[in-house]
Amino acid sequence: MKAWLIAVACACLAVGQGVAESDVAALAKAQEAHIAERRAAEKFPRAKARAELAQRQDYDRILARERARLLRSGLLTTPEAEALRAARKAKLEELKALDKQIAAACEKAPEIVELDAIREANAKRLEEIRNNLSPTAQGEQTPGQAGETKTE
Repeated sequence: MKAWLIAVACACLAVGQGVAESDVAALAKAQEAHIAERRAAEKFPRAKARAELAQRQDYDRILARERARLLRSGLLTTPEAEALRAARKAKLEELKALDKQIAAACEKAPEIVELDAIREANAKRLEEIRNNLSPTAQGEQTPGQAGETKTE
């Protein structure tokens, strides 16, 4: 009798889904068939019940895992879900704008002002060193360069 009810439930699922069977319906159909097969392999009623109990507990874990996977996938859609996704996108853009404003406000922090002054002084010193090392910058030539021409 239970097998008949299971078959009817699967048939209703298949009819409800139309001609194409969804992944969920295929999973349910396969699991129900597996449970029925395992149950049929047992000889005694109590053993059949224990086997079905164990199989249904496994089935319940599989269904919970599948449910969580589907929810995380982002593939499911409803008008409410789409509205919430749009709201999330707007909030993310708002957060990015706030991050930029925070960074701009932090530009005035004493540590940043001091760091920028040190960087500027270091940049000036780098330029001085480059100028001192570059003989063409001051019109000087090193002894090895006298009479030589650069070819590029």
